[in-house]
Amino acid sequence: MIEPRIYRAALLPAVMALVLVMFSLESRPRPVPQGLAADVVFDGDQALTTLRAQIAAGRDRRPGTVGNRAAASVVFDGLRERGFTVAPGGFEYEGKRLVNVVGRRAGRSQREIVVMAARDAAGVPDAAGSAADTAALLEIARVYSGRPSNKTLVLASVDGSALGEVGTARLADTLGDPDRVDAVIVLSGLGVPTRDRPALVSWSNDATRAGLGLQRTAVESLRQEVGEVAEGAGPAGQLARLAFPVGVGAQGVLLGRGYDSVRISGNGELSASGRVEPADVDRDRLEGLGRATLRALTALDAAPPPERGPETYVTVVSQVLPGWVLSVLAFTLILPALVASVDAFARARRRGVPVGPWLIWVGSGVAALGLGLGVAYVLALAGAVPGPPQAPVDPAAFPLDLAAAAVLAGVAVVVVPVWWALRRLVVAREPDLGDPSAPGASVAVAVVLSASLLVLWLLNPFAALVCVPALHLWLLGTLVDPLPPGRARIVMVLAGLLLPALVASYYLVVLSTDPLSGAWYLLLLVTGGHVGTLTALAAAALLAVLVAVIAIVRSGPPPQPQKAGPVAASVRGPAGYAGPGSLGGTESALPRR
Repeated sequence: MIEPRIYRAALLPAVMALVLVMFSLESRPRPVPQGLAADVVFDGDQALTTLRAQIAAGRDRRPGTVGNRAAASVVFDGLRERGFTVAPGGFEYEGKRLVNVVGRRAGRSQREIVVMAARDAAGVPDAAGSAADTAALLEIARVYSGRPSNKTLVLASVDGSALGEVGTARLADTLGDPDRVDAVIVLSGLGVPTRDRPALVSWSNDATRAGLGLQRTAVESLRQEVGEVAEGAGPAGQLARLAFPVGVGAQGVLLGRGYDSVRISGNGELSASGRVEPADVDRDRLEGLGRATLRALTALDAAPPPERGPETYVTVVSQVLPGWVLSVLAFTLILPALVASVDAFARARRRGVPVGPWLIWVGSGVAALGLGLGVAYVLALAGAVPGPPQAPVDPAAFPLDLAAAAVLAGVAVVVVPVWWALRRLVVAREPDLGDPSAPGASVAVAVVLSASLLVLWLLNPFAALVCVPALHLWLLGTLVDPLPPGRARIVMVLAGLLLPALVASYYLVVLSTDPLSGAWYLLLLVTGGHVGTLTALAAAALLAVLVAVIAIVRSGPPPQPQKAGPVAASVRGPAGYAGPGSLGGTESALPRR
């Protein structure tokens, strides 16, 4: 039922958008000039001594423990002895007493640079993680003791990182105007013994990314001091990140609050260090990453604020593609399918093809998935689902145990029978809905698919861009006349799933988890509000459409009307005219079809 001329005409804006994409590439902002070498001022042995003092004060530094508060006292005394004005900030969270320790030292200007590290630990003793990070923080304070700075220096030891970066959120509330803060550098896993390259993490929990100037400055500092840095994600990986933004770590919270922030990690994005003992801390790595942090800090202190560039972007080789261009491209690619589906709906109405009942048929799946979403929220409120953290955390903090598997099974047990029952009820009321090969089913699926993707574009244009191939392939596989062969339609359905499957696989690798554990983590992100309710409902609608498309493809093409056989020429009787041609002797005497 697709009118090819309308479909082709609606593709013209997409062609113009592609031209716009090609002419929107711009150069990356330059890093600020590097400062002096830090190898003579940052002392790895002194940092190890500070680390052991923390472990001695509090071996168990999990949030709310006595050891954590004792470690906070060590940080408080260390910053004050080095000339910082220290302001401890105690607060309550889920019945636990947490403490942020923030030291501030005024510079010649009121502009600020912030260096922060988590003090609490997810495991015991976590010497290579939070203890090493805090030791590096205090060593930076020692280096700046008695040294003038151009900008105000803020050193923050935050609590509650294992609970979902609650201390980071608390710190963001006290920092003030983000326009006054040039950069926030987060330290994590600096002492982890590993052969992996250190990583610079710059992802947030939305489409915002760290400024390119700050990133390039930190990367250059790492190369100068450590000699290597983990390569960032390629264009495809960046698009996957924007399509499903999950920023594990403190920088994700800070970027969401408007602060230009990066995280220097010694052992990858997740930065898990667990039960590493002080004797196992990599002294050389701690010193190298501490020097890199100090080098970046001195460079930022001596230069104007680094150029941020676009807040949302994808880097291609050495060029930058602003995010708004990809948003425009996504909309222009959705437009042809949207116009074609609306036109097909209008044609079906004019021809008397029922579409309304098929919309209810598709909607039954959306209703069942929406009910499952509601059940997940209820389970979270009832405590069956662990209290979701305020920010995304390492999936290992919420492993897939027996209780988690029971929750996943419970949601599935609700969704599947309800979906089946609603579908049976709809078919019982409208017996014609038992055959999904009817034209009305394809029209209804096209309308719901286009509308759902338009809503998703409003919520996250990059996620919509990932789903654009599915939109066009499923539309063409169900609405064109004549329909493609059966095997070709199956290939079109599978090809539409390729990009979403690649995004899911990418995150399974990045988060070091398996598909079932990934489903559990996704449930926690949804119940925790990190995936919005409208986004979850749009995804539910797309999943319901997928099931409907599979049902249409399995049912085969709609029955075609039988062609009439050849009509025999009529011969007039005796009473009729028997002139030339009346007996069928000429072509003009044959009736026309």
